[in-house]
Amino acid sequence: MNRAIQQEFVWPDDTPAPEGAVTTSALHEPATVKTVSDTATLASLKVPEVDPLPIARPLQNAVDQGVFGVTTDGPINPDENEVRAMTEEHGRELVSRLADLQVVEDSLRTGEDPQTGRTPKSPEASRKLREHLDAELPRLKAAYAAALEAFARGFGDSAASALDAWARKTVADCTIEPKDRYDPGHPWHYLLQGDNAQPIPIELIEPDLALGQFIERDLPKNPAKRREKLRALLAEEEQRVTEDKRRYQEIVEKGAEALSRYDREIAHTSDEMARATALSLKFNHLRYGLGRIAWMRKQLGVGDALLPTQH
Repeated sequence: MNRAIQQEFVWPDDTPAPEGAVTTSALHEPATVKTVSDTATLASLKVPEVDPLPIARPLQNAVDQGVFGVTTDGPINPDENEVRAMTEEHGRELVSRLADLQVVEDSLRTGEDPQTGRTPKSPEASRKLREHLDAELPRLKAAYAAALEAFARGFGDSAASALDAWARKTVADCTIEPKDRYDPGHPWHYLLQGDNAQPIPIELIEPDLALGQFIERDLPKNPAKRREKLRALLAEEEQRVTEDKRRYQEIVEKGAEALSRYDREIAHTSDEMARATALSLKFNHLRYGLGRIAWMRKQLGVGDALLPTQH
C-alpha cells in the first residue's frame, strides 16, 4: 500500500484523487461557515451565459512541495482534466460564498431576514438577527479568502486573481443582467476590463420605484395605523440613505483608501477590485433606499422635505 502525506488541495467529489492521496482539506469548515439562506445559491438566481473559467497550470514548486498530494511514487502532478475539475470546484465554492455574502450585506443594510425577506416583528428578533449577520459576515469573508489562498498555493497569485474576478463577475451577472454596458450596480461598470466608467454622482442616482410592493405587503390595513407605520419606516430609511450617501461619496473621493486593510489585502485580490465591489454595493443600497423613500413619500402625500418623526 502506498504511504500518503496529507495534501493541501481539494480534489472534487466527482473527480477521484490519485491513488494514495488524502482527500481531506482545510478549506471546508462547516462548523464555522454556514449558508445564510437557500436564496443565496446559484440555483435560485437568474444564471446568464457564464464566462469561460480561467484555467491555469499548477506551479511547479507547488507540485514539488506536495501541495496536490504525495505518494511513495513522489509528488502528484495533476493532469489537464484534474486541473479543470479542481478549478471548477473552487469556482463553485467562491461563487457560493460570494452569493451568501451578498445576502448578508444586503440584509445588514435593510434589516430584513434573508430567509423571509421581511423585517422581524419585534425589537428582540431584530437584535438577534443583527447579531447573527454581524457574526456571519466575517466568517463568510474568511472562508472566501481561505479558498483563494489555497488556490494561490497551487496555481499562483495571478491565477487566483483571475478566478476571483471570474467568481465576482458570475455572481454579479446572476443578479444584474448584463447589457451593452454594465449597470452601475455591477462591479464591472468601474473596472478597466469592463466599462471603465466613473461613479455616478449621488444626485443622478435614480430610485428603484418598484420596491414599494415589498413595503405594502407588511403595512396594517387600518388607515391610521398604516400612516403611522409608514412615517416610522420613512424616518428609518432616510437615516440609512444619509449614511449610504456619506459612504458612497467617501469611496468615490478616496477610492480604495476608504476601505479597510482587510478588504484591500485579504477579501479582494486588488485595490481596483475592492473599489469596484464597494462602489457597486453602495450604489445598489442607494438605489434601493431612494426607491423606498420615494414610494413612502408618495403614499404619505409629501414632497422631498423630511418628515418629522413626532408631532
